[in-house]
Amino acid sequence: MSEDRAWNGLQSRLSECRTCHGGELELAEPGAFPLFPRSMPTSPDIFFIFEAPNRDDTFDPNKEYLTYDYDTDPSGRFFGELFIEELREPIEAVAVTNSVLCLPLRKGDRHPVSTKMRRACSENLRAQIEVLNPAIVAPMGGQAMAATRLIEDHGKKKLADAVAAPIPWFGRQLFPLYHTGMLARNGPSGRKADEQRSDWRALRQLLDDLRARAPVRRC
Repeated sequence: MSEDRAWNGLQSRLSECRTCHGGELELAEPGAFPLFPRSMPTSPDIFFIFEAPNRDDTFDPNKEYLTYDYDTDPSGRFFGELFIEELREPIEAVAVTNSVLCLPLRKGDRHPVSTKMRRACSENLRAQIEVLNPAIVAPMGGQAMAATRLIEDHGKKKLADAVAAPIPWFGRQLFPLYHTGMLARNGPSGRKADEQRSDWRALRQLLDDLRARAPVRRC
């Protein structure tokens, strides 16, 4: 089975998941559904994991897929800049998912990911990693890093202690990064834009090192 067929088959199966809707696990926003990128990445050497889908991507009829580029919001715009300018890869090569596939249940003015929901979706995350088989998995933020720990314990609980340092994990390298949102850049416990750029240059170096050791898929 080709990678495209395997990915399309997995996406079709996971798109039917309703584990977090109704019953004992009322964890997802009513009407939400699993979100994926619009198309399979052309070169999934690095798999980025964010926290959760946003409301616009879920309920805007012109979207209904994961957005992460210049035309979305400041978070997606900065992610796109880092991907092109520091990682120096074509944006078509982006491979991205979330720690949970559905928009979490609204609480106040937020949609926080609960531990129960992260656990319920852990096998879905594992399946995506196994099918895409990236050389590097890059969790974006502490919540995403916590999701990777459910698949295989890497011993890191604080993002600040693990950022931009490769960790052998699940048969590949884990490379934790800070989220690219404004709060993650400017908040009291955030990481400034110039520091994040340095982190992404280190990610580029790791990718170069891995490609030099063995053939890694290129677009």
